[in-house]
Amino acid sequence: MSYPAILLASVLAAFQVTPPPSESDSPSSSPPETSDPQSAAAIPPAELQDGAPLLRCIVHYDGRHRICGHVMEELQNAIRIQDESGVDHIIEIERIVAIEPMLEVPVPTEGIVELLDGRQFRGLVQRDDCDVIELMLHGVPIEIDRTRVSKAWILEPVAIRYKQLKPMMPLERPGSHMALCRWLVSEKAWDLAILELESHTKMHRSLEANRLLRVAKVHQKLAEAIRANPREQSKLQASAPGLTPVDEAAVNLVRVYEIDLNDPPRIRITEDTRRRFLEAYTTSALLPSTDAERQQVLDAPPIDFLKLLFAHRAREYYGEVEVLSEPTALRRFRQAVHDQWLIPRCGNSACHGGTNGGRFRLIRHNRLNDQIRTSNLLILDELILDGQPMINWDRPKDSILIQHALPRDRADRPHPPIAGWRPALEAPESQGTLASIQWIESMMSAPRPDYPVESPLPTPKEPDSGPRIPR
Repeated sequence: MSYPAILLASVLAAFQVTPPPSESDSPSSSPPETSDPQSAAAIPPAELQDGAPLLRCIVHYDGRHRICGHVMEELQNAIRIQDESGVDHIIEIERIVAIEPMLEVPVPTEGIVELLDGRQFRGLVQRDDCDVIELMLHGVPIEIDRTRVSKAWILEPVAIRYKQLKPMMPLERPGSHMALCRWLVSEKAWDLAILELESHTKMHRSLEANRLLRVAKVHQKLAEAIRANPREQSKLQASAPGLTPVDEAAVNLVRVYEIDLNDPPRIRITEDTRRRFLEAYTTSALLPSTDAERQQVLDAPPIDFLKLLFAHRAREYYGEVEVLSEPTALRRFRQAVHDQWLIPRCGNSACHGGTNGGRFRLIRHNRLNDQIRTSNLLILDELILDGQPMINWDRPKDSILIQHALPRDRADRPHPPIAGWRPALEAPESQGTLASIQWIESMMSAPRPDYPVESPLPTPKEPDSGPRIPR
C-alpha cells in the first residue's frame, strides 16, 4: 500500500474509532493517538448511511493545493470530495500529501488547538471551518487562521479522562500521583481532587498536597453553597432573570427561515417528510403527476426539495427540515455581533445582562450556545424602544442596536448617559460597525419573516410599524 493510501486509511479509521488515551502525565498536552495506519481499513461506500459524508476535512494535494469539504466516497484509487460550494472533485490517492480532519462541534466543546510553532490554546471550540477555528479563550472569542494550525482535538469530559489516567498514575508513585492531583485541581474537579489528595497525604508527606487539599475543600464548600442558594448561583452565572432561552427545536426553525437558497447550509429532509408533503399537496400544479417524476422529487437533493416547501409555503413541514450547519446570516450574527461585542460589552450583569438594563435585556451565560444566541436574536428582532426598532431592517445603520453602540458624539441616536458606559463600536466607519451592518443586510428581509417561535421577552413588545409575512 502506498503512503497516501495508508494516510487516507489511517485518517478515516481514526475518524470513526475513539482513540485510546494518552499515557502522558499532562492529559491535555498531546492529541489522541491514532490507530496503526498499516492495519486501518478504509470504509467502503456501501457502509455510508443515507449518503452521509465520510469525513469533513482539508485535503492537501500536489504539494501546494488544498480542497476543504466533505469526503463523500472512497473510490479504488481516489476519493470524491465535495467542496463548500457543492462541487465534487476526484483526487487520486497518489496526489494526496496530507489530510486534516476538521472538528465537529454542534455545541461549544472544550478542546485544544496547536499551532505550527508548537503553542497550544485550550478553550471552548465554537467552530471549525475551512478558514478559521473559533475558540472561546478565557471568555474572549478568538479566531485562529486554519493555515497556522498544526492539529486540533476535542477533550473528553474530566470524569472519563480521570478514569483513564488513574491506573497510569497510581498512589504508590508519589510524583506521578501528585501530577494527577494537580490536574484535578486545575480542572476544578473538587470532589475527585479531595479524594485523591486525602489519599496522598495519608501515604506521603507533602506540603503541596496539604495546601492543595485546603484549597479544594474551600472551593467544594463554595460550590455546595451556590447549589443550595439559587439566587446566589444566578448572580455568579450572570444570566438575565426572567428570560428563558428557546429550545433546540426553535433554534432549528429559525435556521430554516434564514436559509439563503443561493448560499445554503447543509440540511437533511427524511423520506417520510418528503412523502407526506407530496401526499398533502398532490393537487399542486407545481408538482409532477406521474410516479416516475414523483420519485425524482423524492430522490432530489435536500436543498431542491426545500425550494418546493418554500414555494408552497408548507410551513407545517419547516420544523422537520434538519439544518446541519449555520446559515450564512446567523454565522455573521454570531461572529460579528453577538459573541464579538454584544454579550462581552452590552450583556454584562451591570448592564443589559442584569436587571439594570431597562426593557432591553439579554440572556447570557458563562458558556454561549446556539439557544442563547437565537434567544437574543429574537429579543433584538422584536423589541421596540421609544417607537424605534432595535434592528431597522430597511435602514440597518439607523438601528438602535448600532446607534447605541457607537460613541455618543458619533451617533445619530446616542446611548443615554449612564455612568460607566463605554461604546462597543469604535466609529460609524469602523470594521466592527460595517460588519454588524452587513449582518443585518444579510438577514431575510423581503419580506421579514415572522418566526413561529415563542419569544423569550417577558412582556409584550410595542406595536410594530407594519405586518410581517412568514416565509
